[in-house]
Amino acid sequence: MQIATLLLALAACLNEASAFSPVAQRAHHMPLVIRRQQTATSSATVVLRMSDSGGGGGGGMEKQKSKKQSLGTALIDKTETQMQEDEVPEEQWRVVLHNDEVHTFNYVIRSLQKVMGTLDKKKAFDICTVTHGQGQATVTTCWKEQAMKYCLGLQRQGLTASIAPESKFEGGGGGGGPESG
Repeated sequence: MQIATLLLALAACLNEASAFSPVAQRAHHMPLVIRRQQTATSSATVVLRMSDSGGGGGGGMEKQKSKKQSLGTALIDKTETQMQEDEVPEEQWRVVLHNDEVHTFNYVIRSLQKVMGTLDKKKAFDICTVTHGQGQATVTTCWKEQAMKYCLGLQRQGLTASIAPESKFEGGGGGGGPESG
């Protein structure tokens, strides 16, 4: 719609400016049809009058020796396609802590608090007991990039951890994370 408005304003300015030109007064006016088409909504047609002076827009008669006048109609079609983006929510990932017989409860609790930063001792202890009893426990659920950071942090502490997409998660240890309680 902005293009059609701009073209109408331009045509009005050119029409007013060419009214004072001796070449424009002699020239025949030919309609210029501009069609704007939108695939999603509707199409609009704008008719503009344009004089064909043949002088390249100079408005003067300096080199106007030819008596031929060529008039034509310009048809401009512009099709705008509107892209629709489907926003797919990013899948949630679980950070899973696996049981090992090497580390003490106190070490695992301190490691969880250090890496996660938001866990208090009670929640970290709950994760430890679920991990010890079931073999694994969900530490937290978050987006993939953050889950990878948490997993690497836990592995740097010497703990066995992994990540799994929420949709394909299989296994026990469904609780204990900061978002779950």
